[in-house]
Amino acid sequence: MTSATRTLQAASDPRLGFGLGLELEAIVAALSTQYTVVTGPKQFVRRARLDTFDRRLREAGLTLEHQIVATGERLVLRGPGGASPVAVPVTGLHWPALAEVLPTGPVREAIAPVTGIRALTVASDERRRVRLLELHNEDGKTVVRVELDEPVSAAAAPAQVTVRALRGYDDQARRAGRLLDNLGFHGVEQGEDREPSSAAPTAGLDRAAPANLLLTRALSQFLATMRENLPGLLDDVDTEFLHDFRVAVRRTRATLKLARPALPEVMRSRWEPAFKGLGDTTTPVRDLDVYELDLPTMRGWLVAADPADLEPLATHLRRRRAVERRTLVRRLRSVSFERLVTRWEEELARLVDTPEADQEFQSAGQLADRSISRAYRRVAREGALIGADSPAGDLHRLRKRCKELRYALEVFAPLIDSAARRRAVADLKGLQDVLGRFQDSEVQRQALRGFAEEMMAAGTPAGAMLAMGELIGHLDAEQDRARREFDVAFARFARPSSLQMMHRLGGRR
Repeated sequence: MTSATRTLQAASDPRLGFGLGLELEAIVAALSTQYTVVTGPKQFVRRARLDTFDRRLREAGLTLEHQIVATGERLVLRGPGGASPVAVPVTGLHWPALAEVLPTGPVREAIAPVTGIRALTVASDERRRVRLLELHNEDGKTVVRVELDEPVSAAAAPAQVTVRALRGYDDQARRAGRLLDNLGFHGVEQGEDREPSSAAPTAGLDRAAPANLLLTRALSQFLATMRENLPGLLDDVDTEFLHDFRVAVRRTRATLKLARPALPEVMRSRWEPAFKGLGDTTTPVRDLDVYELDLPTMRGWLVAADPADLEPLATHLRRRRAVERRTLVRRLRSVSFERLVTRWEEELARLVDTPEADQEFQSAGQLADRSISRAYRRVAREGALIGADSPAGDLHRLRKRCKELRYALEVFAPLIDSAARRRAVADLKGLQDVLGRFQDSEVQRQALRGFAEEMMAAGTPAGAMLAMGELIGHLDAEQDRARREFDVAFARFARPSSLQMMHRLGGRR
């Protein structure tokens, strides 16, 4: 079993390695100065590298490949630090798919906690020619294996050489690597590929930059995120594509509201309603996604009822989601949605050329100060008015105000002090968490009552109704707990030091 690996590729000519017999001979000749080299047959391999859309495996230092060879299929997992790869035979796997389709064993145990609810998708798919060389020492023992890997097509990744040390022979592997270094190879990081748009949309701007330039960059970035997530949303790859699409829509709406003084009137009259309508279109499916994702947790709440009693609810949610998803997909594939995106791109192009002199707030810094200060004042004012008898709607509106402030701190992040912003976000997050639990309990409780009425009309067994009643009772208690914690969370958010910090972020000294 190997204990370490080192992957190399040519520093100049990408084909250098073994594309022709002469190149193979050059590698064998270099290694033969220290070892007896046994050359194995050439093998064709199809390698589909798997990762989530947001590259969770790469961030964790993991590489997972679905390899297809003449003798069958296998999953190959490589961990960080050159650890030995783990290979398991598989059949009939198709992507995208959740980690739950992986065979039980070490690969699934390593992958599932990292991917979570995100599906594994094909990040790259290449056909390669692979040849294995075994290096023997003077005693005839195999001490190192060298894998020669070349692309079938010019568009694929360059040829690579991977040196694999057998246990106890790491020094021999390092020696073989040095011999290959002399041929012009160098170390290469695995898994380079295009990643989703995630960079700060206002990076590279300063406070004196035109406000419309900052806004155009931010809004264009949100549009790019919508575009990137739309295919996965339409194909129902996993629930996070819809979630991220909705977040980009919400950020667009929040930015348009925050920046009203610096934007043409058409943004308020036409585009704010347009994106509100788009967000509303996605809400039913997202709500049902959340209920389905929360079912395992809800089963753990049950005391009197049996978790199996919730199976009729799971079936009802799946049926409702299928109906709502058909409606959503039809709307997102419609001519009207395509027209909205096209005209929004045109609007953003015009915004770049809008003369700053026509706007009240001309610089990005002025707009940042105004937006953060105003959003904070709204949170502080409305939060201070909430008392023990305040209706749930007041807390819901405050939650929206908190989101607007959070978005302002995100959009204008490159223009404000980073340390102060992180502290402000931490204080705000505590308040948002409490308000989120309060609102989620309210919405879920009402939804469960509605589901129960629909299911009773369809003749659902009494056991399911009793179990759902127990869930509603748990949500009642959770909402009460969140309401009791609100005063402490808001007091922390509005304490004097937080107030001073928010004043600095809002341009007040």
